[in-house]
Amino acid sequence: MSRPPPTLLIVEDDSDLREALVEILSAEGFTVAATASGTEALAWLDAHPPPALALLDMWTPRKDGWLLLGILHQRPALADVPVVVISANEEKHPAIREVLQKPFDRDVLVACVRRFVHAVH
Repeated sequence: MSRPPPTLLIVEDDSDLREALVEILSAEGFTVAATASGTEALAWLDAHPPPALALLDMWTPRKDGWLLLGILHQRPALADVPVVVISANEEKHPAIREVLQKPFDRDVLVACVRRFVHAVH
């Protein structure tokens, strides 16, 4: 019996980028949950097991990416979830494992995700 693919949580307010991330990472064998805000991501986290990785856009319109990052860092059940930030800036926070600088290409994204979690094929 095979294991289910690891789940990634994407928080990105730009719908085009969010859809592209889902398409790319799904094609790589990951299960992807995508939300448009930190508030939606918190609701998802409350209803599901922790993801294998969280990809966060820190600068959503309500700036709730920072709130979400703080909650991930403080909740024991979520504290070990690797966080990769998608940003045009160099963001700093103890919970951030890596920053993907916008713009980035597909290969950079996939390599970054695979550093933290491996897909099951």
